[in-house]
Amino acid sequence: MGGKTSTASKRKYNDKTYQRIVLDVRADSQQCKEEIQQAAAQAGESLTAYVVEAIRRRMAEDGYTPGLVKKEQQDVNDQQD
Repeated sequence: MGGKTSTASKRKYNDKTYQRIVLDVRADSQQCKEEIQQAAAQAGESLTAYVVEAIRRRMAEDGYTPGLVKKEQQDVNDQQD
């Protein structure tokens, strides 16, 4: 019975691999959770995949360059050395 070990291992992996973003939406808005879930289902995607794709598209539309944050952090680290 590896229940605790398995759970602890999964949590450790998830903590190291993923970053959480909490998203609060108004229950009485047109963008409530159920509407977003329905749109994701209609697109054949999970809720997470749907939201991440929407964010990716918005970032591209706004001209954001992927990897910029990591590059800026590396530049700061290089300056400190």
